[in-house]
Amino acid sequence: MSPTQNQMTTTGARVPHPRLPRRSASRQLAERIHAPRVSPTECAVIRRVGRGLVPQITDEILRQIAAYSRHPTQRRRDLITKAVASAVELYADVVEKIPSDPETVSAMYFGMGRGEALAERSLDGFRAAVDLATHRAAEAIRHEAEGLVPDDVRGTLCGSLLAYMGILLDDVARGYAAGVRDREADPCWIRRRLVRGLAGSADPAVIGGLAARVGWQLPAAVVVCSVDTITPLDSVGLPQTCVWDTAGRRALVITDPVEVDAVSAVMRGWPRTGPVFVTVPVPLADVPAAIRWTERARDLVESGVIPADPVVRCADHHVALLLNADPTLSRWEASEALAPLEAFKDEHRRAMVRTLRLWLLTGANAPALAAELGIHEHTVRNHKLRLRAAFGSRLQDPEFVTLLLFALGAGESPALDWVELERCG
Repeated sequence: MSPTQNQMTTTGARVPHPRLPRRSASRQLAERIHAPRVSPTECAVIRRVGRGLVPQITDEILRQIAAYSRHPTQRRRDLITKAVASAVELYADVVEKIPSDPETVSAMYFGMGRGEALAERSLDGFRAAVDLATHRAAEAIRHEAEGLVPDDVRGTLCGSLLAYMGILLDDVARGYAAGVRDREADPCWIRRRLVRGLAGSADPAVIGGLAARVGWQLPAAVVVCSVDTITPLDSVGLPQTCVWDTAGRRALVITDPVEVDAVSAVMRGWPRTGPVFVTVPVPLADVPAAIRWTERARDLVESGVIPADPVVRCADHHVALLLNADPTLSRWEASEALAPLEAFKDEHRRAMVRTLRLWLLTGANAPALAAELGIHEHTVRNHKLRLRAAFGSRLQDPEFVTLLLFALGAGESPALDWVELERCG
């Protein structure tokens, strides 16, 4: 009876056929890649060349895949080196007809492909790196083995190497396809795609389809919350009535306005490096703009314009956000509007600015301004005279006064102040 056929015991029970030995898998691989027969001496040359190429192939993969080159880690390098070295040894074993374990290497490359899919990266860089490395290896075999391996064998070796790498790339592709299926069934991934779709103004039909898959009832208006975290978060503790993207270190949460307090309270408890930024309610179509507001608010906190409270609500700082919508233009306009203040000495300039700001905001008379500023009313009258002389008739121009108030940071903290008066000392 053939060892591959099922057998019957004396009691009639069916016994599974014995597992084929490992060498059968090696032989099958050798047949698939048309591996030539080589002597142990010739195979030693192949192993030496292959092992010498492992660091180069590893470097090429790390260079070609953008995410790897931007964030290089020793662990990633070690994993890739192990995968490449294992593939080299398996190829040499197959060529030398040594029983080996192709399934282990196949599983390794399957896992690499699956990992790329779960990380939402393309395989283009990986394929390019492997293709380049394969051709370099073939050239190295032709060159290094010259005079040591017959010419016809070297040619066959190069062809079998290309076929072998094609099989490994097939394993990577199978792993990638499996990873895509896994991630698209993952509710966290769907929520992440939903957030990124809203942030990128994706087609409403796509948004609706993604929302339906996680049972999110699309609200008429949403609030965007953002925070920088120490590490990407897996467990977030958020209610199911919102969607989130915490895969990077800048977490985004999009929630119904009625849930914003609960959501911001949860986010405050995350391991974070700064405040939680919360926007006003906006229509779904305006989510990209709301995200920009959180970015601008973060910049203003970092520059000291907005206090670094645990929760920074954009509604409480709308003037600062408006003034800094285009920081370059705002600085230029402020510099031009405040240029007349250069006429005053440094020690007088800040006092003049405070008087001017309050005067323009309130239109109050000298006694009222003096009481608010805590100075003598004669000082206020002197300030007003000198300011009229500096600015001239432009203080009667409503458009210029509006610009001047913007430059002075109207409505913000009485500490003056969103601009350091770059041209005014």
